[in-house]
Amino acid sequence: MSALSLRDRLQRLQNVKRRLPPSVSPEVLAERAELKRAALAGSRETQLPGREVSTSLGAFQLIEKNYPLDFLHGPARLAEMLAHDPATAARLTRDEAFAQVDLRSLVFLDTETTGLMGGAGTLVFLVGLGVYENEQFILRQYFLRDPAEEVAMLTALVQDLAPRTGWVTFNGRAFDIPLLESRLTLNRQRGALGTRPHLDLLMPARRLYRGRLASCSLGHIEQHVFNIIREQEDVPGFLIPGMYQNYLHTGDPSEMHRVIYHNAIDVLSMVTLAAHVLDIFSMSFLKSEAKSPKSEVQSPKSGNHQSTISTQQSSILLRLACWHEDQGRLPEAESAYTQALAGDLNLDDRRLGLERFAAFLKRRDRRCEAVPLWEQWASFTLDDPEPFIELAKYYEWHATDLPGAMAWTERALKMVAAWPKGWQRDEVKDNLQHRLERLKKKM
Repeated sequence: MSALSLRDRLQRLQNVKRRLPPSVSPEVLAERAELKRAALAGSRETQLPGREVSTSLGAFQLIEKNYPLDFLHGPARLAEMLAHDPATAARLTRDEAFAQVDLRSLVFLDTETTGLMGGAGTLVFLVGLGVYENEQFILRQYFLRDPAEEVAMLTALVQDLAPRTGWVTFNGRAFDIPLLESRLTLNRQRGALGTRPHLDLLMPARRLYRGRLASCSLGHIEQHVFNIIREQEDVPGFLIPGMYQNYLHTGDPSEMHRVIYHNAIDVLSMVTLAAHVLDIFSMSFLKSEAKSPKSEVQSPKSGNHQSTISTQQSSILLRLACWHEDQGRLPEAESAYTQALAGDLNLDDRRLGLERFAAFLKRRDRRCEAVPLWEQWASFTLDDPEPFIELAKYYEWHATDLPGAMAWTERALKMVAAWPKGWQRDEVKDNLQHRLERLKKKM
């Protein structure tokens, strides 16, 4: 069959399709549409929550809700965030400007967008702001009913943000703030947000819970750390862009109630998480010489009350110790390591703590203090020769105990011999055999 004849046949089929009568008459279609509108009119979700705000630049939808400061979201009241010293936030963020910030002037910010990857084509259609005003916590949500309302919404948003001295977000440094700046630039409001102190809770959340939780998303943390269970009307974040596109196409706002609820809970959970992170980061430790065999720790809220460290607290202390060490806060790191290892830790955390603290002491030429840590690690490890090797090095080069060095080297060799065959086993085994031969010659 030639291309020309195929084109002719397709054209004839298209013409036939055009001449086909509609399967449903226009009158019936109109009646169905009217019935659908009537059904929607009877639903409480046919209208967006909040109120329309009209400005000289256009209109947008504003949803506003006030919470008392003693409102309990999860384990914390909204007022607990304000009980902390701004200097703690300054040390946490490594931004000295935070030390001069009034925590009441911070804004908790979360956005919902038409895409999760960002970019110039991504629209911010909902912005949730949580602020402390007049002894209340006020949640304002700026909603874009139509893309044409963007200028009016962004202008009002910038005016609301103008007196705020800093941000609290969850992944806002990489997503929310740059995306808002991009939309403002496209609407000729470049630099309207300015450079302000920013506490992005994603980084400390990962520091505390990576490896302990299956996910460090805000929703996962609020459920598994704070025992916050969202209502059934909540919606997974990845569905939100498609739901908004459907709203623009159909004009049906019923699903937007779920999106607005999702955004509101995100903002409230950021307040709880911020108080939690600041509370942990500002932990005070007892003097090492005052510790009992069962170590104790104080948090800022506990006053003089001392309580035995639980497994969960010990695990948090361990991650706090690693965090302090990585940021160069060495006295805090040492205190936290000591307290964590004196508490109850599962084997994985105990191995991590012993490894990190022993290395910490070794780098400061305090190997004698690291010996009990290596010995404890060696007492339960089944396949890691590192503590045996460190002990062999110590007894050979620092304690000048060659029989002791040989004994630890032989134990390491015995462990490595049980490894599966391969280049890794051969390499480690050769190094240990070389060490053993050298010790024999020294003796």
